[in-house]
Amino acid sequence: MMALLAMAFTAGAQDFEATFKQAKTLKVSGKVIKSEGEITYTAPDQLAMLYTNPEGDYFIIDGPQVRMDMRGVALDVNSTGNKLVQSQRNAIIYSVAGKYEDIAKEMDADCTVSAGKNGGKHVVLKMRKALPKGYTGMELDYNKQGKLIRMVLEEAGGISTEYIINY
Repeated sequence: MMALLAMAFTAGAQDFEATFKQAKTLKVSGKVIKSEGEITYTAPDQLAMLYTNPEGDYFIIDGPQVRMDMRGVALDVNSTGNKLVQSQRNAIIYSVAGKYEDIAKEMDADCTVSAGKNGGKHVVLKMRKALPKGYTGMELDYNKQGKLIRMVLEEAGGISTEYIINY
Protein backbone atom coordinates (compact mmCIF):
# COMPACT_ATOMS: atom_id res chain seq x y z
CA MET A 1 0.00 0.00 0.00
CA MET A 2 2.79 2.43 0.86
CA ALA A 3 4.21 1.93 -2.63
CA LEU A 4 0.88 3.13 -4.01
CA LEU A 5 1.28 6.29 -1.94
CA ALA A 6 4.57 7.89 -2.97
CA MET A 7 4.35 11.70 -3.34
CA ALA A 8 7.36 13.93 -4.12
CA PHE A 9 6.61 17.63 -4.07
CA THR A 10 9.27 19.39 -6.05
CA ALA A 11 9.23 21.55 -9.10
CA GLY A 12 9.65 18.84 -11.69
CA ALA A 13 7.97 16.52 -9.18
CA GLN A 14 9.73 13.43 -8.02
CA ASP A 15 7.87 10.27 -7.17
CA PHE A 16 7.45 9.70 -3.43
CA GLU A 17 5.79 7.86 -0.58
CA ALA A 18 4.80 9.49 2.69
CA THR A 19 2.25 9.52 5.46
CA PHE A 20 -0.27 12.28 6.01
CA LYS A 21 -2.58 13.65 8.66
CA GLN A 22 -5.74 15.48 7.66
CA ALA A 23 -7.92 17.85 9.69
CA LYS A 24 -11.17 19.05 8.10
CA THR A 25 -12.77 21.99 9.91
CA LEU A 26 -16.45 22.80 9.41
CA LYS A 27 -16.69 26.55 9.97
CA VAL A 28 -20.40 26.62 10.83
CA SER A 29 -20.16 24.09 13.67
CA GLY A 30 -16.46 24.32 14.50
CA LYS A 31 -16.31 20.52 14.26
CA VAL A 32 -12.92 19.07 13.30
CA ILE A 33 -12.79 15.70 11.53
CA LYS A 34 -9.38 14.03 11.70
CA SER A 35 -8.03 11.37 9.36
CA GLU A 36 -4.68 9.90 8.40
CA GLY A 37 -3.08 7.56 5.95
CA GLU A 38 -0.43 7.01 3.33
CA ILE A 39 0.12 9.00 0.17
CA THR A 40 1.90 8.04 -3.04
CA TYR A 41 2.69 10.23 -6.03
CA THR A 42 4.01 9.12 -9.41
CA ALA A 43 4.76 11.99 -11.80
CA PRO A 44 3.17 13.47 -13.65
CA ASP A 45 -0.42 12.70 -12.67
CA GLN A 46 -0.94 9.70 -10.42
CA LEU A 47 -1.73 10.21 -6.76
CA ALA A 48 -3.19 7.86 -4.17
CA MET A 49 -4.23 8.70 -0.65
CA LEU A 50 -5.14 5.52 1.19
CA TYR A 51 -6.62 6.17 4.60
CA THR A 52 -5.71 4.07 7.62
CA ASN A 53 -8.13 6.09 9.76
CA PRO A 54 -10.89 5.76 8.77
CA GLU A 55 -9.71 2.52 7.26
CA GLY A 56 -10.88 1.87 3.72
CA ASP A 57 -11.36 5.49 2.62
CA TYR A 58 -9.36 6.52 -0.44
CA PHE A 59 -8.76 9.38 -2.87
CA ILE A 60 -7.08 8.46 -6.16
CA ILE A 61 -6.08 10.49 -9.21
CA ASP A 62 -5.07 8.37 -12.19
CA GLY A 63 -4.56 10.70 -15.12
CA PRO A 64 -7.91 12.40 -15.71
CA GLN A 65 -9.79 9.82 -13.61
CA VAL A 66 -10.70 10.78 -10.03
CA ARG A 67 -11.92 8.08 -7.65
CA MET A 68 -12.78 8.40 -4.02
CA ASP A 69 -14.72 6.86 -1.20
CA MET A 70 -14.74 9.11 1.84
CA ARG A 71 -16.90 7.99 4.74
CA GLY A 72 -19.31 6.30 2.37
CA VAL A 73 -19.47 9.10 -0.22
CA ALA A 74 -18.18 7.57 -3.46
CA LEU A 75 -17.13 9.27 -6.70
CA ASP A 76 -15.65 7.87 -9.90
CA VAL A 77 -15.45 10.50 -12.64
CA ASN A 78 -13.37 11.41 -15.65
CA SER A 79 -12.41 15.01 -14.83
CA THR A 80 -11.95 15.96 -18.49
CA GLY A 81 -15.64 16.80 -18.91
CA ASN A 82 -16.26 18.14 -15.40
CA LYS A 83 -14.89 21.64 -14.79
CA LEU A 84 -15.24 21.52 -10.98
CA VAL A 85 -13.61 18.10 -10.54
CA GLN A 86 -10.90 18.97 -13.09
CA SER A 87 -10.13 22.19 -11.23
CA GLN A 88 -9.85 20.38 -7.89
CA ARG A 89 -7.83 17.53 -9.43
CA ASN A 90 -5.38 19.95 -11.04
CA ALA A 91 -5.03 22.03 -7.87
CA ILE A 92 -3.94 18.95 -5.92
CA ILE A 93 -1.64 17.54 -8.63
CA TYR A 94 -0.03 20.95 -9.25
CA SER A 95 0.46 21.49 -5.50
CA VAL A 96 2.29 18.19 -5.18
CA ALA A 97 4.40 19.00 -8.24
CA GLY A 98 5.28 22.48 -6.92
CA LYS A 99 3.47 24.15 -9.82
CA TYR A 100 1.57 26.76 -7.82
CA GLU A 101 1.91 29.26 -10.70
CA ASP A 102 -0.16 26.88 -12.83
CA ILE A 103 -2.85 26.77 -10.12
CA ALA A 104 -2.96 30.58 -10.06
CA LYS A 105 -3.28 30.77 -13.84
CA GLU A 106 -5.88 28.03 -14.21
CA MET A 107 -8.02 29.11 -11.25
CA ASP A 108 -7.64 32.87 -11.77
CA ALA A 109 -6.02 33.36 -8.38
CA ASP A 110 -3.75 35.87 -6.73
CA CYS A 111 -0.54 34.11 -5.70
CA THR A 112 1.80 35.31 -2.97
CA VAL A 113 5.09 33.51 -2.31
CA SER A 114 7.16 34.23 0.79
CA ALA A 115 9.95 32.63 2.77
CA GLY A 116 8.76 29.63 4.73
CA LYS A 117 10.20 27.82 7.71
CA ASN A 118 13.68 26.35 7.49
CA GLY A 119 14.47 27.75 4.05
CA GLY A 120 11.30 26.62 2.33
CA LYS A 121 8.46 28.52 0.65
CA HIS A 122 5.03 29.60 1.86
CA VAL A 123 2.46 30.06 -0.91
CA VAL A 124 -0.98 31.64 -0.55
CA LEU A 125 -3.53 31.47 -3.38
CA LYS A 126 -6.83 33.36 -3.29
CA MET A 127 -9.24 32.66 -6.12
CA ARG A 128 -10.79 35.78 -7.65
CA LYS A 129 -13.94 33.95 -8.81
CA ALA A 130 -14.21 30.52 -7.23
CA LEU A 131 -16.43 27.92 -8.85
CA PRO A 132 -19.54 27.06 -6.83
CA LYS A 133 -18.48 24.23 -4.49
CA GLY A 134 -14.88 24.84 -5.56
CA TYR A 135 -11.77 26.01 -3.74
CA THR A 136 -11.74 29.64 -2.64
CA GLY A 137 -8.14 29.60 -1.46
CA MET A 138 -5.10 27.46 -0.82
CA GLU A 139 -2.08 27.63 1.42
CA LEU A 140 1.00 25.57 0.55
CA ASP A 141 4.22 25.06 2.48
CA TYR A 142 7.29 23.50 0.89
CA ASN A 143 10.50 22.49 2.67
CA LYS A 144 13.90 23.65 1.44
CA GLN A 145 14.11 20.58 -0.85
CA GLY A 146 10.91 21.75 -2.55
CA LYS A 147 8.67 19.00 -1.13
CA LEU A 148 5.14 19.86 -0.11
CA ILE A 149 4.82 19.48 3.65
CA ARG A 150 1.50 21.26 4.27
CA MET A 151 -1.53 21.98 2.12
CA VAL A 152 -4.69 23.80 3.19
CA LEU A 153 -7.70 23.75 0.88
CA GLU A 154 -10.42 26.31 1.59
CA GLU A 155 -13.78 25.53 0.05
CA ALA A 156 -16.89 27.58 -0.61
CA GLY A 157 -19.24 26.99 2.29
CA GLY A 158 -16.63 27.42 5.00
CA ILE A 159 -14.83 24.08 4.95
CA SER A 160 -11.07 24.11 5.46
CA THR A 161 -8.97 20.97 5.08
CA GLU A 162 -5.35 20.84 6.22
CA TYR A 163 -2.95 18.09 5.18
CA ILE A 164 0.40 17.59 6.91
CA ILE A 165 2.76 15.36 4.91
CA ASN A 166 5.58 13.48 6.63
CA TYR A 167 8.39 11.95 4.56
